[in-house]
Amino acid sequence: MLGIPALLVAGCAGSQRRPVSAARGFTEAGPDGQGRESAYTRRAREHMRRNLPNILLYTQDGKPVRFYDDLVKDRVVLINFMYTQCTGKCPPTTRALVKIQEQLADRVGTDILILSITLDPEVDTPEVLKAYADDFGAGPGWVYLTGQFDEIDELRHKLGVFDPDPILDADRTNHAGILTFDNERTGRWAALPARMDTDEIVKAVLRITREPRRRGDPVPVASRSRL
Repeated sequence: MLGIPALLVAGCAGSQRRPVSAARGFTEAGPDGQGRESAYTRRAREHMRRNLPNILLYTQDGKPVRFYDDLVKDRVVLINFMYTQCTGKCPPTTRALVKIQEQLADRVGTDILILSITLDPEVDTPEVLKAYADDFGAGPGWVYLTGQFDEIDELRHKLGVFDPDPILDADRTNHAGILTFDNERTGRWAALPARMDTDEIVKAVLRITREPRRRGDPVPVASRSRL
């Protein structure tokens, strides 16, 4: 059974498909005309709570954290899988994330987190990840994570970053080029290939950060049609 991302991109790093998200049905009118969390959003959030492994991970600073409780819950997160000895897709993906971090500016570390999770935890200790993060210029709000291999592998599958062919799936280089992002508050998930233009990735991330607008709220001037 596919995990969260039957909503996402079904496949791995080589995919160039357009992003797919759970972006529908976020608000409905209450008795007072105010917006409230829709049934779809409630179902999406409950699905995440039930299906995302709340595994124990360690940051590049050695701090223990729980994946769902400490990193995902009530946040917007941008997730990629990597490993420090990867010489193919990982460095270009990390450089793309550096640009994304710069473009998102101070939102990274406030309402957006970047999570880079190693696929080689035996080698990638917190100290190794710290050196890697420093080399690439990871700033506040960009968290590198390691843990138990089996648990990280389960998490990867739950996030939909896998290939249905077990031979291809065993090649971890196939998983280093997908960016998965989520707004847990609204239940919105999407995924994009990291090789896309970073401007387009940032636009997609910002779209998914939007909170539902209450019915009756004025339409922002910038959003009004000029036709």
